[in-house]
Amino acid sequence: MLVIVDMENEFCKPGGKLYKSEWVDPFIPPLKELLERCRAGGSDVIFVQSSRFPDSPEFNRFSQPTILLKGTWASSFIEEISPRDGEPVVEKHTHDCFYNTAMDRLLEDRGIFPETHTIIIAGIKANICVYHAILGFHVRHYKVMVPLDCCAGSEEGRRMVTEQMSDKAYCYNVTLTEAKRIRFEESR
Repeated sequence: MLVIVDMENEFCKPGGKLYKSEWVDPFIPPLKELLERCRAGGSDVIFVQSSRFPDSPEFNRFSQPTILLKGTWASSFIEEISPRDGEPVVEKHTHDCFYNTAMDRLLEDRGIFPETHTIIIAGIKANICVYHAILGFHVRHYKVMVPLDCCAGSEEGRRMVTEQMSDKAYCYNVTLTEAKRIRFEESR
């Protein structure tokens, strides 16, 4: 199963407040190819969408710049990597795709369990929202694959994820890899 994190205009397109071409542009083609391979192989795909409200605590209490407002161009998925009909979207309002979201219920309803599924996690930003998704699936005892060539972000952030996930506390169920090395078993 593929989980795609926050491939939204705010991060991925010119005009987005958080767009940095060198952080994003090289990662879109391999992620798009991985998505197409997953779909062709019949794998489940879940999209994670980050959205905020004008009164979100990070803006009104912590004075952070307003970003990713729900229902705006900024929080919309990029055209190249967006959900098709039937592919669920988990909306989140923090960095964590499990905190106060429908993720746990969605996985259960779809019969996606640690004993039966490996989770591939990709998207943006490697050391923030992708990292939180990796941790969320890790602590739920899923096998997790992270194709680093499909995880956008700063070089420092990508290095942090690599170092952290290579630690023995994580590497027993988290595998760092490249998209081209991922092979799919035939779906039942």
